Amino acid sequence: MELVISDSITLKPLAISFAEELYLVIVESRENLSQFLPWVDGIIDVNTTKQYIAERLHSNKAGAQWFAIYTQERLSGVFGIKHIDPDIKVAECGYWLADFARGQAVMTQVLAKIIPYIKNTSHAKVVEFCCLEENLASIKVVQRAGAKFKYYHQEVSHFLANKQQRLGVYEIKLT
Repeated sequence: MELVISDSITLKPLAISFAEELYLVIVESRENLSQFLPWVDGIIDVNTTKQYIAERLHSNKAGAQWFAIYTQERLSGVFGIKHIDPDIKVAECGYWLADFARGQAVMTQVLAKIIPYIKNTSHAKVVEFCCLEENLASIKVVQRAGAKFKYYHQEVSHFLANKQQRLGVYEIKLT
């Protein structure tokens, strides 16, 4: 199901058919994306982009939904409801945005619509976002949406952009 966010922003269900366009977007934004997303270095061609998409679409995780973010009818990134834990009722979400779409409040607008969507279409009571501690832009976006810092994952950190980074968890309570 397509979600209209605004006149210029739409979320379309992610599909393998987007691989070529998505690959080009990743290539254009590789330098910035690779600072915070460990999977970026593995995207080397259209086939690895298809794998990236397939891994998300076929994760078999409860409640998972993946969307291509379109701004001005141009593919601009990906938003995922990675899974919704049926026991603790936590929806883990993540996203990334191409360089050309940043600084236009795209994610702020997406979150303003997707948070109520999750609340109204699932059993989730909490939405969580994981952000590397150096990813200040993403942290600001989720905080503007109402997320509060919860904790740093003790067992998860990433060596990206030539430095070790802790993974912080931010949450929005839906009740």
